[in-house]
Amino acid sequence: MTQSHSQPVPRTETSGPRARRPHIRFFGQLIIAFAVVILLAGGGTFLAGRFALSRLESYARQNPSVAMRIWVDRLSRYYARQGDWDGVDGLIAGYPCGPGWSPWDQGWQEEYTVATPDGVVVSASDEERLGQTLSPPQSTLATPIVVDGHPVGLLLMSPFVHPKVDLRAMHRFALNRFLLTGLAVAGLALIAGLGFSRLISRPVVRLTQATQAVAAGDLEVRVPDRYRGEIGELASAFNRMAQELARADELRRNLTADVAHELRTPLSVIRGKLEGVLDGVYPAAPEHLEPILDETQVLIHLVEDLRLLALAEAGQLPLDRRPMDIGDLLRDAQVNFGPQAADRGVTLALDLPSQLPQVVADWRRVSQVLGNLLTNALRHTPQGGCVTLSAAVVSNPAKGSEGRCVQVAVSDTGTGIPPQDLPYVFERFWRGDKSRSRAGGGTGLGLAIARQLVEMHGGTIEAHSAPGKGSTFTFTLPVSPRAG
Repeated sequence: MTQSHSQPVPRTETSGPRARRPHIRFFGQLIIAFAVVILLAGGGTFLAGRFALSRLESYARQNPSVAMRIWVDRLSRYYARQGDWDGVDGLIAGYPCGPGWSPWDQGWQEEYTVATPDGVVVSASDEERLGQTLSPPQSTLATPIVVDGHPVGLLLMSPFVHPKVDLRAMHRFALNRFLLTGLAVAGLALIAGLGFSRLISRPVVRLTQATQAVAAGDLEVRVPDRYRGEIGELASAFNRMAQELARADELRRNLTADVAHELRTPLSVIRGKLEGVLDGVYPAAPEHLEPILDETQVLIHLVEDLRLLALAEAGQLPLDRRPMDIGDLLRDAQVNFGPQAADRGVTLALDLPSQLPQVVADWRRVSQVLGNLLTNALRHTPQGGCVTLSAAVVSNPAKGSEGRCVQVAVSDTGTGIPPQDLPYVFERFWRGDKSRSRAGGGTGLGLAIARQLVEMHGGTIEAHSAPGKGSTFTFTLPVSPRAG
């Protein structure tokens, strides 16, 4: 009986208790934010209006007008002389009143009321009010008439004097108007908020959907980047990320296919030869064992190149950086590759200036870069052609006056590289021939390794080519700080 073991399911955003927790989408969050702002603004307006009315009422009680003070003084002197309010109508009638009244005329407004301290009306512009009692709010707003420190009456002037004027109703009306105005403003703001929220959230929703599509494996999805500001920058960054992911995924698939392709041929040769020896078809003689050894060396070289490339890409390849003379390196390369060039009928030339500053680099790794470029150049240069090694001092504009570099160039008069293939020459397993024949030798990793090694030294590597006219590969190395 076999026992099954279940692996724990990793928690993601769509599994576990967190997935059951309700959440509000970005559009809803914007709406809630607008609603909170609107409620705070409307509520603040309502409370401010109510407070303003209360303060206005208090100010009106505590600060009577100029005409009110004049008439309170005049009525208090009248009461002091008379001892009561009899005949006060005659006093009032002797002063101007009406629509043209002004405080400087010291007359009445069109509406007035004089009452006893308990609120009974003794004189009024509306004679029907005589004998009636002031309402509590009107009594509150009335100005006391005082004689010898004792209240003897109340004076109330327009607009609070008419019995049909309900001050509480006025308060409610004013507050209702504030409330209705606040609601109208809130409604308009909410409508505008809905529009702006939709406008703001739409690109975010599209980005979210595109991100989910990328997570599901669709690396061809793109989002519009016509938006301005941070949203547009985010959309452009997402598109670049998706493009790089698609490119990396394509390189990964190509790497798998290329490694399988590179391994298939030597393994087939090894298998065929070994089966022939074991079956007695071939004797175990050197002429039948040497091809097995050669293919084994090819596999070892391929595995070593892959290991070196992986370490370089991960930044884990150690470098022994020391000041070195790049001219000596090029002269050694001419000596070492001279016989190989002579066997192919190719001239290997050297073009160096009289003096070159030292560079800080790992001699062995730079020699490996130069060897890869020379091998590639000799392989693609026909008989009678020429391969030239050269070096020169160049400046790096990005680093200013301290950005001097030594640029090494390997030029050939070979077949050249088609323009459509030129951007891919430094990719793994790239070869100019589409059949990917191994007859020309090499694993297709030399230029990829060269690029990684140069970049680890802080330099750059480039390729320039014209079909039928040859190619030029250049790489730079930073000049030693001690160099003059």
